[in-house]
Amino acid sequence: MDVKTAFLNGELDEEIYMDQPEGFVVSGQEGKGRDVIMCLYVDDILIFGTDIELINEVKSFLSQNFDMKDLGEADVILNIKLIKSQDGITLMQSHYVEKVLSRFGYLDSKPSSTPYDSGKIIRKNKGPGRDQLRYSQIIGSLMYLASATRPDISFAVSKLSRFTSNPRDDHWSALERVMHYLKGTMSHGLHYTGYPKVLEGYSDANWISDADELKATTWYVFTLGGAAVSWRSCKQTILTRSTMEAELTALDTSTFVAEWLRELLMDLPTGDKPIAAILMNRDNQTAIAKMNSDKHNAKSSRHVRR
Repeated sequence: MDVKTAFLNGELDEEIYMDQPEGFVVSGQEGKGRDVIMCLYVDDILIFGTDIELINEVKSFLSQNFDMKDLGEADVILNIKLIKSQDGITLMQSHYVEKVLSRFGYLDSKPSSTPYDSGKIIRKNKGPGRDQLRYSQIIGSLMYLASATRPDISFAVSKLSRFTSNPRDDHWSALERVMHYLKGTMSHGLHYTGYPKVLEGYSDANWISDADELKATTWYVFTLGGAAVSWRSCKQTILTRSTMEAELTALDTSTFVAEWLRELLMDLPTGDKPIAAILMNRDNQTAIAKMNSDKHNAKSSRHVRR
């Protein structure tokens, strides 16, 4: 559903409860279990729940109180296509990718097999830059794509966004590689089958890679139902003195996200309860050994709560 003039409907004179107050139970209705969840982004609403009749009641109630449009069963929301099939749901932005490639003149470019060349060191430009406005516009378009349905370009976009103030030729070359990669992967998306039903996390870190970088990079991704549900690639906020510290700092960030996702799943009407323990995966053997050791955890693993 879409709300017309959403910003005119913001005033509330009554108390609003997000959870039922303690002790407020209507006799004979203690076990009511029908749920509806509304996901809001400004004036766009995605409604889902366990009972279609209740969903229709909610839609009717909203339409009676606000000027709204009923767009029917969701197929596109926030430039994300919802493609339903017998084996699940796929979230895809092929139309958005095509629009971005066409807008910036890369629609007929040669595809690249990877979004980023990790063997090249890119540093800040201390000389004259090239076409800063267009570089920033492309980065802005890619940031939404990386955060919505394309975790595979999140590292490259995060890295290249650090040079928007003054890009030079090598920055442009790396950015164009991302565009070429998107040309060859326009149909990529996130396919959810519903299995496995458990939330699983992966965490990693890239320590200082060149003289310009004083802070390491954190990367994490969480999967549920067959595909990624949360991910991020970002510069760490503290200075670390070793690869192990960088890895533990990344794991600390990941565990906070894991806790938030676990609480979210507890509030959803679907899925098994209680939520199973979240398995965190990483490949740094030193960090794994420190986390599994009781001897030095008080000092060297202080980043992470066990």
